[in-house]
Amino acid sequence: MAFRIWFYFLVFTTLLLSILWLLQITFVESYYERNRVQTIDNQISEIEVLLSKGSIDTTRDAANKLLSYDNLCGAIYNGFGTNLANLNDVKSNCFLKELPQATINEYMIMAYESPSGVMSIPFVDDTNLQETHLVGKYSKVNDNVYYIFVSGSVQLADVTVHVLKKQFTLIALSIFSIATIVTLILARKLSFPIVRITESANRLAMGDLTVNFEGEDYTEIKALSKTLNYATQEFKKTDELRRDLVANVSHDIKTPLTMIRAYAEMVQDLSGDDPEMRAKHLGVILDETEHLENLVTDMLTLSKYEANAFEIRLSAFNLQKHIEKTVSLFSGMDVDFVVNVKPKVKVVADEVKMGQVLYNFVNNATKYVGDDNIIEINTHEVGEEIVVSVTDHGIGIADEILEHIWDRYYKIDKNHKRTVKSSGLGLSIVKAICDATGSKCWVESTVGEGSTFFYTLKLETPSITHQPYERDGFF
Repeated sequence: MAFRIWFYFLVFTTLLLSILWLLQITFVESYYERNRVQTIDNQISEIEVLLSKGSIDTTRDAANKLLSYDNLCGAIYNGFGTNLANLNDVKSNCFLKELPQATINEYMIMAYESPSGVMSIPFVDDTNLQETHLVGKYSKVNDNVYYIFVSGSVQLADVTVHVLKKQFTLIALSIFSIATIVTLILARKLSFPIVRITESANRLAMGDLTVNFEGEDYTEIKALSKTLNYATQEFKKTDELRRDLVANVSHDIKTPLTMIRAYAEMVQDLSGDDPEMRAKHLGVILDETEHLENLVTDMLTLSKYEANAFEIRLSAFNLQKHIEKTVSLFSGMDVDFVVNVKPKVKVVADEVKMGQVLYNFVNNATKYVGDDNIIEINTHEVGEEIVVSVTDHGIGIADEILEHIWDRYYKIDKNHKRTVKSSGLGLSIVKAICDATGSKCWVESTVGEGSTFFYTLKLETPSITHQPYERDGFF
């Protein structure tokens, strides 16, 4: 990684230096020439302004200062070719005063006949062998005709170019040196936390769930470390759930098998000739067989829902009759049901699957019913849905436990106790059904007061006259 960073930085530096070389060395002379010609044109325009405001003498004095600043020289002629003023001809060694009058007249004709009134000629000054540019302009100021000539060198001195090249070489070496040092620092700064994260990831891949991902100064690396730490915690939870699942399933399978074998041996050895004792022992065997069958059935059901290997059959049905039918399945229990539901409310859902949801909620409530032995079933319309709730007044569930109750075999007290009619997968099946059918399910609970389980159904004819049913995180 360090080499790649250095290589990319080197390419970037080389690109910048190449651009700098083109601007400072390759194109500097042509740029300088264009700039000098433009300066000459600008100075002629300034002289025109001076002529319009003052006399030749005042114009000469002001123009001398202007041209001296840019190392230019010039001359002003009237319409008859008479020299009215030489401009900065002493300090700049101006060659214009050496030109014969015939040449001056020729340049004046060229300017006069030019559509723009301007003539421009590049040539080499014999005195210093430098490329020089002469610009002449035909100008009419205050009804007076003037020919204004300005010339100057447009060639960058060789010594200047040599200095620039030498300076560029030093700059390039300095930049490459600095780039190398900065690259090494950046490479170490960037690669070190990534290397540490990689090492931690390898440890995690080998099964070390105690690993911690540490981020440093960079936001992206901090975010990555935070995400990986979150993933590690989830792996820990998954591993713990896996261990619990294996232990609990093993327990729930082994226990009935052990009892079936024990009672079968008792029938074989002890009660084979005693009809009453034999019937009792066979009853236990049948109960344990039923429990084992229920466990396998629930596990297959849960797997089917989680794999989406099922068909949803929507139909409209009466909610009151649906609830009463489910409650009737618990008629033999010492529990009082309080049902509050409108008699003519119809919902659209898969009646069989949502009946399984309600059955599991009611069955769960019967296990934790309070001293009053009352289970409440209420409904409340919310927009186009109706919320069904099942409430018990039992021990309640602690807040830190609520988010785990939908997990397979999650035990609140971690002490697994097998019940005859329960597989431990009821709430997991409820969650899988609701997720698969688009229904919502949740729970609210207060320790010592009881728990309320909710799920939603679509109304066949939505009502808009009811107030919203509020709960945390739902609306």
